[in-house]
Amino acid sequence: MRHRFLAGSITHFKIIFAIIIVLSLPGTSFAGVNKKIACKISARLKIPKWYHEGLYFDGKNIWVNNGENGKTWVVDPSDGAVTREIEPAGTFTEAVTSKENGKYIVTDWDSKKIYTARIDNGRMEPENEVSVAPAHPAGAIWNGTSLFVMTWTRGPTGTRFHLLKMDDKFNILSSRAITNISEPSQLAWDGKNLWVSSWYTPRIYMIDEPTLEIRGTVRSPAKKTTGIVWAGKYLWVTGTYSDLYKMEFKK
Repeated sequence: MRHRFLAGSITHFKIIFAIIIVLSLPGTSFAGVNKKIACKISARLKIPKWYHEGLYFDGKNIWVNNGENGKTWVVDPSDGAVTREIEPAGTFTEAVTSKENGKYIVTDWDSKKIYTARIDNGRMEPENEVSVAPAHPAGAIWNGTSLFVMTWTRGPTGTRFHLLKMDDKFNILSSRAITNISEPSQLAWDGKNLWVSSWYTPRIYMIDEPTLEIRGTVRSPAKKTTGIVWAGKYLWVTGTYSDLYKMEFKK
């Protein structure tokens, strides 16, 4: 059964009110240096064209999320073959990240919602949800203790970007306004650092999680970089209409 937060729920309104307040507050952007990180492309996999967004690694396969009414593809990293398709929870899937007990956290651009979902008969079935309107949620990553979500809030003076840190009940623990990364899109976690892709420039940023300082950058091989995910010692990367790239970091 699909469960939703009730429209009159006090908790639901508290969360929405907190999000509106947080997104309206001024903030400081990521500090640090843009030190170039040495790496090489060790594989390039041809994958079907669609509107590629976030990536997820399930321990064996790479999941490619597609916006614009697209499905999530389960891709074999050995040859790029799509072995399975998963129906979305909404209409524009941005990110999927695993939680625990077979549950997933999903962000949907169109609905402006974050879902907790399970996969049932090849479909993402939401169990609960929270709206982050007026913001659009983009990249998301659960690191085992906290949920990080990238948001875009469009307005008459331009688009504002924030990195939200939330607990497992979607309560906001902190927010950081981002002004020095052009159109930050998706997120990855390597066990220690956050990684942020820039859709506007071919850059991927390594961010120290405790301090949220930039520790370095990688030049992305994908045009309009979106999805990034760590799989062991490799970083997989894609872009809106790009192939899938396997990046190996030099020691």
